[in-house]
Amino acid sequence: MEESIYFSYQGISVSNTRFIVNGKAIAIKNVTTVESKTLKPPLNFARVCLFGGLALLFGNGNLPYIGLFSMVYGGMLWFLATPKYAVVIHTLAGDIQAFIGENILDVESVLTAFNVAIALRGSSAQD
Repeated sequence: MEESIYFSYQGISVSNTRFIVNGKAIAIKNVTTVESKTLKPPLNFARVCLFGGLALLFGNGNLPYIGLFSMVYGGMLWFLATPKYAVVIHTLAGDIQAFIGENILDVESVLTAFNVAIALRGSSAQD
């Protein structure tokens, strides 16, 4: 059986026999399902800046200025935080977060190629 490549872009490759990302190969025959997942951005430091800045606003001397700067900085961090998207592969051995990207279209392309590879896996075994 000849290997057919369904997707290949920037070091990521999906074929009818394997999935390759960052030099690691996962056999398609071991994959049960695949899904996309949205990863929320870490906002803990932004929260600390906002609430710490709020507390410093009620201080004496230069503390209100530091508090205002801290609140503005925390607000910018919160506003500029963007989610990331992942392709999660489910195998009998467990779940693998195989690919993480900032663009949902890249993740959807990998997911579509994976679904094609899984769907055609059964028909190619009969040939």
